Amino acid sequence: MTSTERLAVQRARTAYAPDERVTCLEVDVETPEQGTEGPVTLSGTVQTDRLRRAVVDAVERASVREVQDDLAVLEDGSEPRTTDRRVLSVRGAPDGDAEQVTKLLYGAAVTAYDERDGWRRVRTPGGYLGWIDDSALMSVTGSTQDDWTADAVVTAAPADVVDESETALETVPAGVDCRLESRDDDGDEILASFRTGARATLPASCVRERKPIGSGDDVVSVAQQFLGTPYEWGGMTADGIDCSGLAWVSYAAAGVSLPRDADQQSTMGRDVDRDELAAGDLLFFPGHVAISLGGSEYIHAYGSADAVTVNSFDPDDERYVESLDESMSATKRLLPEGQT
Repeated sequence: MTSTERLAVQRARTAYAPDERVTCLEVDVETPEQGTEGPVTLSGTVQTDRLRRAVVDAVERASVREVQDDLAVLEDGSEPRTTDRRVLSVRGAPDGDAEQVTKLLYGAAVTAYDERDGWRRVRTPGGYLGWIDDSALMSVTGSTQDDWTADAVVTAAPADVVDESETALETVPAGVDCRLESRDDDGDEILASFRTGARATLPASCVRERKPIGSGDDVVSVAQQFLGTPYEWGGMTADGIDCSGLAWVSYAAAGVSLPRDADQQSTMGRDVDRDELAAGDLLFFPGHVAISLGGSEYIHAYGSADAVTVNSFDPDDERYVESLDESMSATKRLLPEGQT
């Protein structure tokens, strides 16, 4: 039977933490047996102290009993971390068999929270909360993340990456943060550093400075590198990618940070008329997102095709998909005017 205290927690969740992908509210309510005395005990984990207070207040208003607060606050134990793995699965639960919700890229800025059975809860750059193998995390260069600031991003996976000690490094994926340290005299190569502390010589054509924000053509250029990439739920790399992952990586390379999932991305930007679509505009469908190539064509990681592919809204084009044409629900422009 659901107690009034549990209903109060559910109402607080709806009001203050409706999206469990980005806010933690895991609260257990223990009530004394009927006819006995004692407090209502709240245990579990919440994201912030403000959220803890909101939950406790809601239960106190609903209960005639004293409320004992045993809640842990994630933000109280947060630590800056990164990973030196090329790509790392982020799971929905602390279990290797749990659903992969997204991927973490090399050198990503990660906030790490509580640990459970060798797994660490983290917040990814896309804002997602999930679990990764704790042994895959490492400290950020310097005492805090603020000591290292990215001013550029890898836009294409270079064929050969060598650090200053001539030790071969594994190729990093598009979308990885870096900082420009120097350029050679010809401007063909740059020395870049990563959040892991590593430095590498990269082709200048594979790196883009974050400012100014890139154009729609920049977004499309990155997306097109993934053509033919297998569709993978939660994927973020050329080994496998999903629709919102393609949008996230393509916009990251243009210097724009997006939320991780399509429904979250749909809240960004401003509406644009379907007849005025430009390169880089985002197209939304139920549970799906695509990137406009301008005009009638668009690129997306399409589950029905099992790959990143290009389709068209032109009924006379062999790449026309009627179900997508009829179900498109929104068209958004994220880039400033003049940069599409």
